[in-house]
Amino acid sequence: MKDVCELIGVIIGDGSIIYNSKNRTYRLEIAGNATEDPRYFSMLSKTIFKLSKKEPKIRFRQHKKGKGITLYSDNKKFVEFLINEFKLPFGKKTFTIRIPNQFLTWKYSKHVIRGIFEADGSIYFSRSKPKSKYPTYPRIEIVTSSKNLSVQLVEILRKKSFKVQTINSDSRKTIKIYISGEKMLEKWIKEIGFSSPKNISKFLFWKTNGYYIPKTTLKERERLLNYI
Repeated sequence: MKDVCELIGVIIGDGSIIYNSKNRTYRLEIAGNATEDPRYFSMLSKTIFKLSKKEPKIRFRQHKKGKGITLYSDNKKFVEFLINEFKLPFGKKTFTIRIPNQFLTWKYSKHVIRGIFEADGSIYFSRSKPKSKYPTYPRIEIVTSSKNLSVQLVEILRKKSFKVQTINSDSRKTIKIYISGEKMLEKWIKEIGFSSPKNISKFLFWKTNGYYIPKTTLKERERLLNYI
């Protein structure tokens, strides 16, 4: 069930559901980064296959901002299952998406939050000392345009004693939810965790070295970790 909950979180964060009976268009689509996300998308693909009994497709596309990856399923029954069983909305959801009520208990929500983070979150490191060559101070953040979702995330995380802060950006119409510091990162790892090689490698590099090298790719981080 944890893999299913994480998939729901990914859909909430960076997925879209199209359901148009008039045009006979039924699709789940999840977008990502072609350099960092292929292996994680393969994991999501296995979860979708377990639920739908049909293999979703993965394709790569060139965009203005770089190369992207898309995971999609045109299985009508599966799309209807997501809508009816999991109460996930189809169509525009940017400003209204929320975690469905049946997944709000911590047993499920921790996995949903992990999925939301993998889709719409980042782990950053900043310089805690002016003279340090590389950043060492960690911060986990999730950015959303949905006030409903931001309220849910803050409430759930604070109930579990995470020290959560928020920043509203009126110009971008987004809300940034973040936790900072080594203790909070370790707590996140213990209670929520990461699933993607992208974020696991960032954490392991920082944990092993005590610092992080910005703008490294997944391949570079894993190569450096193997050398240590």
